[in-house]
Amino acid sequence: MEHSVDFGLPSLEATPSTRSVVLVVGNFDGVHLGHQRLISAAVEVAHADGGKVLAATFVPHPRMVLSPRPELSLLTPPEVRRRLLHAVGADLILTMPFAERLRQLLPEEFLARLRARYRIVAVVAGPRVSIGRGGAGRLPFLQEYCTREGLRLVVVPPIEALGAVVSSSAIRALLQAGDMRAVAAMLGHRFVVEGVVEHGDGRGRKLGFPTANLRLDPLQALPPDGVYTMRVRLPDGAHCPAVGSIGTRPQYGAGELKFEVHCLRPVGDLYGSALEVEVGTRLRAQETFPSEAALVEQMRADAAAAEADPMP
Repeated sequence: MEHSVDFGLPSLEATPSTRSVVLVVGNFDGVHLGHQRLISAAVEVAHADGGKVLAATFVPHPRMVLSPRPELSLLTPPEVRRRLLHAVGADLILTMPFAERLRQLLPEEFLARLRARYRIVAVVAGPRVSIGRGGAGRLPFLQEYCTREGLRLVVVPPIEALGAVVSSSAIRALLQAGDMRAVAAMLGHRFVVEGVVEHGDGRGRKLGFPTANLRLDPLQALPPDGVYTMRVRLPDGAHCPAVGSIGTRPQYGAGELKFEVHCLRPVGDLYGSALEVEVGTRLRAQETFPSEAALVEQMRADAAAAEADPMP
């Protein structure tokens, strides 16, 4: 599948594409089951016409601009989001800066910018869609606009899982509670983080459990501190079962938060590599032990549990 990524708010003087495009607009944080349903509906429409699916999204997340709070975090930072959107069927991804110029555009102006670059023939949206200044471009506007402009509009109803409507905020709450099985059920895939392996203090290697210390996006949402089963996607594409720790390592005096992964198979030197890590079952909270020997014994038990865990 041919993929591409565009950046920036399109200009009205842009040169439009010749191939037809089906538009889906959203934040897509998590690329959860609801987002996947939207993309899937767009794929059906696009393929019937030989066109492409365009996912138009924003950075930073509008919530971080409109109601900034220090605890705000993302299920999927931009790079992870782009990869997941491509994986579920988006051919083209347009990432626009959620800055003042974009925020002040009326819904008609916003759509005009997109149509200047892309030959949009259809729009796929959920019933709670809102675009343009103050979110004024809701479903009634979109219905009238598409009828007037000769565009097809497909409205996709919300999807439910575990007896509730799937949403990024619901998943974020489940993640904060550490319910990884429920998180995976609403996402439609395991919770994933990506980071670059950097040098640590080497303590894990001295204990017989070498770890990859990941540098994560500072906006990455994480489950509660603890020890988790994990699965690592290595740079060569192979997957390796793992056990990992998220937290401040209280055994050695609480410091900054660390995301450490111990692969249960030999993997070689990973320093500087970008790793994708699926977070599974929470085995236990972080804790202190009376000795390093007791810590090592518990780490062996954690590794055995991770080896046996089927992951959610």
